[in-house]
Amino acid sequence: MSSSALYTPPALTPPGPPVLEVPPSLPAGPLVTFRDTIRQIVPAWLRGPIGGRLLYAVAAPIDAMADALVAGVRSRFPGAVSSETLGIIGRERRIRRGRTENDATYTPRVISWLDSHRLRGGPYEMLRQLFAHYAPNNFKIDLVYRSGRRFQMDTAGNITRDSLGLFTYAEWANWTLYFYWPSPVLKRSWGASGSTWGDGFVWGSTLTTQEAVDMRLLPKEWNAAHCKGRIVLLQSGTRLWGYPLRTWGTVGSNWGTAAPNIQLSIG
Repeated sequence: MSSSALYTPPALTPPGPPVLEVPPSLPAGPLVTFRDTIRQIVPAWLRGPIGGRLLYAVAAPIDAMADALVAGVRSRFPGAVSSETLGIIGRERRIRRGRTENDATYTPRVISWLDSHRLRGGPYEMLRQLFAHYAPNNFKIDLVYRSGRRFQMDTAGNITRDSLGLFTYAEWANWTLYFYWPSPVLKRSWGASGSTWGDGFVWGSTLTTQEAVDMRLLPKEWNAAHCKGRIVLLQSGTRLWGYPLRTWGTVGSNWGTAAPNIQLSIG
């Protein structure tokens, strides 16, 4: 086997928020409202009990509209004013929030969206997005391409790469994501007790439909346009033919004695 080398991809996120992500600042000092301004410029005879009230009624909606406009513009900047619009901005920029991700970690990811999308389709960004999606309950993930190039990410988000040189597919644009899944998933035979069509589980396993959809989300969104892939759940005790690499006849590697592996295709 070839030796692994720790690879640290170049930092893409700038040390601080980009200039364009800083909302426009409001003028120093108290703001002059339309109500005050119109009262200052009209003749004195319009400032009385009747004229003053009429002008106030006209200017008050204009002030309200101006306040809403300022708040709307400032809310366009992630985390600058309020977190209420953060989810909307994230969807617009196609940066999906992690399943349990808080505003403090999601905000800088939304700000650096252009850097992330610049690497869309590559292995490093796909693994970074998967790390954020499953944090803080991360598990080890291997991404292996048809060429045998392997990218391994540990539970801390560190990525190493090496070359296996043993994977062959009928089509050249293929990859496999190996999830070292922490929870037990069992296979279910067709016709087993309680296994009926539309019961909320995927075909042949105890994964629910929603769990399968969730697993496919990030790989689909960050996959290269021409690639096909699959997800393999490597549970504790799971053995695949030839992966991880072992010598034939190794103790505990008997055919059919290990926990089942579950596979999901990514079109």
